[in-house]
Amino acid sequence: MEKIKQQKLLLASALGLLGLVVNLYPLPLFANIQLILGNASFVASAVLFGPWYGLYTAIIAVSGLFIAWGSPHVYLLFSLEALFLGLAHRKGVYSLYSSMIFWLVIGMPLFYLYAILNSHIPSSHLPFIILKQGINGVFYTAIASMLLLLTPVSLHLFLKSKDRKRHTFNTQLTYAFTLVIFLALLFAALLFNNQFINRHQQLLSENINESAHHIGNLTQAHIDTHAQVLNSAANWLSLSETSIEQQQTALSKLHQQYPGYITMLIADERGMIESASPVSLLNGAVKPADLDVSDRDYFIEAFVNQKSFISPVFLGRGFGNDPIVAISAPLYSPQNAYQPIGIIEGSLDLERFKEIDRTNKLFRDQYIVLVDRQNRVVFSSPELSIQPLSNFSYSKDNALDTSLLPTLNIHDKANMSPEYLYAAYDLDIGWTLYVLNPFRPLVMLVEQMYIATFAILAISLLVIFLITRIISGRLTRPLEKIARKFSTSNKNDNSDYDIDEESPKEIYSLYKRLKQSKSQLIGYQLELEEKVSLRTFELELANQKLKSLAERDPLTGLYNRRYAEEQFPLVQESCQRSDEVIAIAILDLDRFKGINDTYGHLGGDQTLNTVAKLLEKDFKRDGDIIVRYGGEEFLIIMPLCNALKIESHLDSFRQRLSQVIIHTPDDKTKFSVTASIGAVIANGTYSALLEDWIKQADLNLYQAKNSGRNKLVFTTLKDNNNKANR
Repeated sequence: MEKIKQQKLLLASALGLLGLVVNLYPLPLFANIQLILGNASFVASAVLFGPWYGLYTAIIAVSGLFIAWGSPHVYLLFSLEALFLGLAHRKGVYSLYSSMIFWLVIGMPLFYLYAILNSHIPSSHLPFIILKQGINGVFYTAIASMLLLLTPVSLHLFLKSKDRKRHTFNTQLTYAFTLVIFLALLFAALLFNNQFINRHQQLLSENINESAHHIGNLTQAHIDTHAQVLNSAANWLSLSETSIEQQQTALSKLHQQYPGYITMLIADERGMIESASPVSLLNGAVKPADLDVSDRDYFIEAFVNQKSFISPVFLGRGFGNDPIVAISAPLYSPQNAYQPIGIIEGSLDLERFKEIDRTNKLFRDQYIVLVDRQNRVVFSSPELSIQPLSNFSYSKDNALDTSLLPTLNIHDKANMSPEYLYAAYDLDIGWTLYVLNPFRPLVMLVEQMYIATFAILAISLLVIFLITRIISGRLTRPLEKIARKFSTSNKNDNSDYDIDEESPKEIYSLYKRLKQSKSQLIGYQLELEEKVSLRTFELELANQKLKSLAERDPLTGLYNRRYAEEQFPLVQESCQRSDEVIAIAILDLDRFKGINDTYGHLGGDQTLNTVAKLLEKDFKRDGDIIVRYGGEEFLIIMPLCNALKIESHLDSFRQRLSQVIIHTPDDKTKFSVTASIGAVIANGTYSALLEDWIKQADLNLYQAKNSGRNKLVFTTLKDNNNKANR
């Protein structure tokens, strides 16, 4: 007897240690929701050896949960469960049923009380967590019960505590059927939900990353456009002999054309403001001391270091106390292009980012946060209540959060539940754009799915219990009663299906029903195959459309900039291997803004489409890539071209374009358009980066524009030193 107790204690200890190891690694379901399996060890111990051995095993096993979670409630809750299951088993109650009773009557109310008093779980999240804990308890109890059913009978007789009640065969069969079907349904439901949630997270990740890329490009384009405008203005002022009055007039006109700047100013070499827009800023609206900007970074970087500068966000003074971002460039005299005589500066209107945010919200429930190189907030969605100029502080990826998406908390950094999903996009100027998706809607979706699943399981379990009870009752009736139900008939010959005259009506009826069900199933299968085929075809069409949208410009049908950047490395590598040349041409429509202003945007669109069709007609080799590169800019990539003829071909295209008559959409007006072309040709070994080629072609385009427009400037680039032969 003493030896048996020692064996039970040894096995209980082994089960406890096994449960401890398994509990150290709970299975993640979603976020900080986890599935416990190690507790099945103390369920088995309580059933096999009794309540006190079960308690001993539970104390060892749940130590793994305490290590993983750091919460002492596991000792109280699961120790009570082990005692309850052991005592109920002595009373003849099966462990699956007693587990359901425990969680409904004791476990879930006790866990709710603990969560209210000692945890930081949001109240809206509590019902789901409590229900999940109850289902989890029934789940690992069912696993332990199934394992016990599969263990050898001899082990049960040797170790199992004696039941005070002998179960009938009907009860045992009902319990076995219920247990098997319940586990199968629960496994299937958890697997389906997990696959669905993972797929949903994948789609959400693609969505938020696409938004970050799109909004980041818009933000970068907004900043680049204004920086380019300011640099162009600086170049013009540096080449012109202008008085202060003329500078003021030019600055005011420039500001009117680009209202994305709050203010603009020109300062001399001492840092004193000479001109400003709005001009009212110089008419006594500021203190004389505020006219000195020599201490500002944008003056120092532009004047002293002689380079264009985009500042971090800072608080304005004199002309306003709003947070601003300054863009500045040096000014030179026409006689000395090396010694600056002042700067030109524009302060970006940060409210312009609201338009980007507002447009994005029309399609997605997302927020944005834009921070500068110093991690200070340049702009944030108003719903986030983050002040500009503040340091963007947040906590990332809670240790218990097992979602597939990166998460962060902004307002409650210590909270275990994430606040937002996010994607980050780094701008070229060192800024970072964060796109945030509220995490709560995803949690609510998961909760609703699991609650619906649990409800269906509960109903299914009740139905399964009733059905298996009826079926097992019928199967356990005396064989004599079953034999009386047998009958014979010579009307049908069913020997091909192993149904003879001695087969009972029930089996014959089952055969007929199975045959009917098979016919229905075949019909359903054919219908399903037809639907799958149709859906596959529709999906292929949708994928083709998405690919076209991703690679093509929606207005002209030409390839877009993204396609060019993806294809150029392949073209360059091919030409490099075969030692062939590549020609790159940038075509810019002359005075296109005037066309838009005169004939409207429909006239401008008509012009772009006309140019696109002419390009496709003239550059129709399989290897030629024609791209709408910008608003009125087109890019032509011509690999394996004839180096002796390509210049004349481009010039011939330029001449033909100038002779094309374009009709306005209403056919009431005719007009023509010219183009300036900057082109380069070089061996494929020149550079693997498209931007290096475009940079040289852009210089030629700039020269063509300055030479009076409607010109072609074509150069041959040498390898390694980037020098051009003209």
